[in-house]
Amino acid sequence: MGKSFQEQMLKLGLVEKKKVNEAKKEQHQKKKQQVGKNVVVVDENVLLAQQAMEKKKARARELNLEREAKFKKRADEARIRQLVEEYKLAKDDKGIAYRFNVRGTIQRIFVTQEMADKLSHGQLGIVVLADKSEVIPRSIVEKIQAINNKLFVSLNAPQSKTDPDPEDPYAAFKVPDDLMW
Repeated sequence: MGKSFQEQMLKLGLVEKKKVNEAKKEQHQKKKQQVGKNVVVVDENVLLAQQAMEKKKARARELNLEREAKFKKRADEARIRQLVEEYKLAKDDKGIAYRFNVRGTIQRIFVTQEMADKLSHGQLGIVVLADKSEVIPRSIVEKIQAINNKLFVSLNAPQSKTDPDPEDPYAAFKVPDDLMW
């Protein structure tokens, strides 16, 4: 086998035996210090690779959250459609016109007199879904609002059963709840 570089230099007489031993001693001490301190050598390529992996993982997490949000939105929309289809009440095309406001425009649906009274008293509500207005019970309207509060819902406040104010000068004059146009 070939001799070490130090041995070759020593044989040629370019260095002294004392210098070779000092160099060996220094090298041994450096190795011993590195082992004792657990000095970590940072490789830039490894560091860049780790940063790239972290970015990739963060992007994957972000995409997964977006995908989950889409699935949840679709599930909520399907649940609302199912509730509306299941609990909608039949409208009467030959009944009276019940008018309500949808984002600044007046819409109307034709319902029976009984349904119109319940709508004005807050026992029934109107949900506009895909440009179709459906009349459904109040409890279902509240469930729909809990699922999606951005969906348009027309729901009158239930009438309070409180006694009128005895000092009210206009107590004898009843104001109609629902004016038919």
